[in-house]
Amino acid sequence: MKFSFKIVIGTMLIVVIMFSLSGILLIHENFKNSFQLQMDTDIEEHNLEKYSIENNINENIMDDGSLDRIKLESYLYTLTSYLTYSRKLMIDVNDETIWNNVPFDIDKEKLKSGDYITSNESKKYFVISSQIFINEETIWITSVYDITGVFEVRNNNLRVFYIIDIILLTLCGCFTTLFARLLTKPIKELNDVTKAMADGELDTQIAITSDDEIGELAKSFQVMVESIKEKISELELSVKQREDFVANFTHELKTPMTSIMGYSKILKQDLYSKADKEKALDYIHSETKRLDILSHKLLDLMELSQGHIHLHEIDAPHLFQTLQELADQRLDPIHLTVQAEACTILGDEDLLITCIMNLLENAQKASEPEAEIRLSGCLRKDHYRIDVVDHGKGMELAEIKRITESFYRIDRSRSKSQGGYGIGLSICSKIARLHHSELTFISEIGKGTTVSLELEVIKSETK
Repeated sequence: MKFSFKIVIGTMLIVVIMFSLSGILLIHENFKNSFQLQMDTDIEEHNLEKYSIENNINENIMDDGSLDRIKLESYLYTLTSYLTYSRKLMIDVNDETIWNNVPFDIDKEKLKSGDYITSNESKKYFVISSQIFINEETIWITSVYDITGVFEVRNNNLRVFYIIDIILLTLCGCFTTLFARLLTKPIKELNDVTKAMADGELDTQIAITSDDEIGELAKSFQVMVESIKEKISELELSVKQREDFVANFTHELKTPMTSIMGYSKILKQDLYSKADKEKALDYIHSETKRLDILSHKLLDLMELSQGHIHLHEIDAPHLFQTLQELADQRLDPIHLTVQAEACTILGDEDLLITCIMNLLENAQKASEPEAEIRLSGCLRKDHYRIDVVDHGKGMELAEIKRITESFYRIDRSRSKSQGGYGIGLSICSKIARLHHSELTFISEIGKGTTVSLELEVIKSETK
């Protein structure tokens, strides 16, 4: 059963029950009051009739003290025929009925015990009786009043009420159905969006802007969808990175292994000269050395991924002096400008040297020969920022997002010719994370790249 149908049925049941109960109670209370008013009126009228008949009897007592029944009957005839409707009376004298124009039989046993109501065909009557004593004669005066009108009013009221109840129920059903559809429309939209998302359409937007609970649910659902999309993107990226890692790693192994296998065949054959064989040995040695370097870098990468380091106090100027000396030895020729603000930082000196040297090597590979590369360190609030700035080729935004992936290279031919494996920046990124930091890249095609790393500060000194 749909939720909107439940709302309609529930609302109609509540309206019917409440309206019907209140209407029936109101009609019943009105009938009770009308009935009591009619009874009071009939009793008062009966008393007047009783006094009138008693006076007439007293006025027409015969000389012997007996009742003048002829005159009494004449008076009763006049009394019952006086108004447009016929009064119903029964007069009993000493258990003998001398007047009776009641159209049905009266239960005299009930009269002795009090008033009662009786029915005759489709009418209802109120029967009331009083007893008077005149000259040792017992006279019963019984009045019968038609009270059908009171019941007819009640029945008419009930009939009208039932008609109104049906009309109200119909209108209530129509308006409640419309209201339920409006109320459940956001839920239906949310359900449609959910089905669309279940089919893979994660870009579907929820167009619900209400401020009620459904609106809050829609906002929470949209946040959940965005979170799912983000997680899916991360998983897709992770899968792609793993696939690229396997593909690149396989390629990096296959290339030197192919060379080694090829040159080893040359050594087995006697068709080549000694010089060619020595050249083959040199290639095998070079490729073996290359595999050795690759294996060490992979070991470093795995160790950094699993390990934890102990951070120590490092003098920033001393660190930068060491970096400059290493750069002069390993990266010759290089035009390196070093600026270091005096400060004591927290880190692992060997790992920081490895990280920054990798960044300098990448900066040199991306720059023209003898181009200026700047290495600077400055205090920024409670962190020490290290920048490596080059004026080389630069990178696009899509490349920056993947630059720290293992084996990822922007220009494969250039990187390989320069001895790159695409692992250096991945190692740098992991070193930065071990120092509770992140590598940040700012780059522009043709203008260069700035790589930044922020480290924790122990204390600062002013020169």
